[in-house]
Amino acid sequence: MKPREPVITIDGPAGAGKTTVARGLAERLGYELVRTGDMYRAATYSIVRAGIPADDTEALRRHLAPRTIEATDGRVLLDGEDITAAIRDPAIDKATSDLSRLAVVRDKVMPLQRARAAAGGVVLEGRDTGTVVCPDADVKFFLTASLDARARRRHADLVAQGRAADPAVVRADVEKRDAQDSTRALAPLVKAPDAIEVDTTDVAIPEVVERLAAEVARRRLRAATGAAAPTWRLYAVLKPIVVALSRGYWRLQARGRERVPPEGPLILVSNHSSVLDPPFIGAAAPRRLTFLAKAELFRVPMFGALIRAVGAHPLRREGGDPSALRTALRLVKEGEALLVFPEGTRGPEGALREAKAGAGMLAVLSGAPVVPVWIRGTGRAWPKGARLPRPVKVMVTFGEPLRFERPQGGSRKEQYEAATRAMMAAIARLRDEAVAVGGAGPVEPRRSLQIH
Repeated sequence: MKPREPVITIDGPAGAGKTTVARGLAERLGYELVRTGDMYRAATYSIVRAGIPADDTEALRRHLAPRTIEATDGRVLLDGEDITAAIRDPAIDKATSDLSRLAVVRDKVMPLQRARAAAGGVVLEGRDTGTVVCPDADVKFFLTASLDARARRRHADLVAQGRAADPAVVRADVEKRDAQDSTRALAPLVKAPDAIEVDTTDVAIPEVVERLAAEVARRRLRAATGAAAPTWRLYAVLKPIVVALSRGYWRLQARGRERVPPEGPLILVSNHSSVLDPPFIGAAAPRRLTFLAKAELFRVPMFGALIRAVGAHPLRREGGDPSALRTALRLVKEGEALLVFPEGTRGPEGALREAKAGAGMLAVLSGAPVVPVWIRGTGRAWPKGARLPRPVKVMVTFGEPLRFERPQGGSRKEQYEAATRAMMAAIARLRDEAVAVGGAGPVEPRRSLQIH
């Protein structure tokens, strides 16, 4: 018998991107999308049109009992009538927030939602799908975003619908809705303990969908094979292969491995001159590493899935990326060893360039030890723009761990910049030591280290 497809729930506050992400994920997986909010809007529309007072419980029960509500393929049907456009009316939207809190309304709608989920292969989107509707769902997600970001999205939606809206009023409405949803006595908006939280504030929808789809794939594989999460299973399989290749073809050597703490939260910061840097540092390190990689790489067919499966997380390089910082903080606090390239992009072999303050911010906020790393040879082994790698000797040197406490008072920006300067100075000392012991090859003239 073919196993049942998973039930996936996506919850979160208004404006977090649930609808768009749920639609994209359902299309990606070939699953049915169940917009639970539309079903409540349909029930509300029926009640409002019938003129039944919200406090007349028996009248509501008698009215709702024979009603049929369907929400599929983007259409909403009430007793066979297409009311898709009608339920988008602002008055219905406002009334839904009030009526969906009533037990008599929920008693009507919730069994319909659960019936749709029973066969599996569905994505349910709403505010309590993972906590109340389907608490036993196979995969649960909780999308969130900053209040300002959600208000902007809501305002953009209203403008797109041709409706005039004051941004300040929209923001206040979203904030009020948050308070109502999170404090209501019946089925309040909360994150399920086993839900995966995803912050969508500054993340493109395709990237969010890809992350969710990758997690669903991991859960399905684990359920089918009983294996541990495949991210680290694949890492364990590939590491000895990478070690053998790097030692055999590039004569990889490592110094200072004993300086790397064997367990616990850790940040490694390194210079960056080649795409070979992450795998070679990973091969030289005495423990498993995870790392950040530019978001564009995750859109490359097959390759994106591969680097995600071995512990990479997307980072947008244009401007700041708060979502990536939050992900990095979470990983470090969970005890992972995170590899970071403060310079952001690749540069010439042997040169240290301008560093971004993000690495310093991560170190200060996490309080984790920071191990500086100097890698030499990769820039000549596979320089930027070259089609194929060359057999050049590679050396990885690990430095003594640094600590950055969060000082009281003062400018946070200055604290982060100071931490980043200290990291880059430590990397520069490793470079100079490598030159002093010989065999380090030519080193380009030093350039001043600046923070921006």
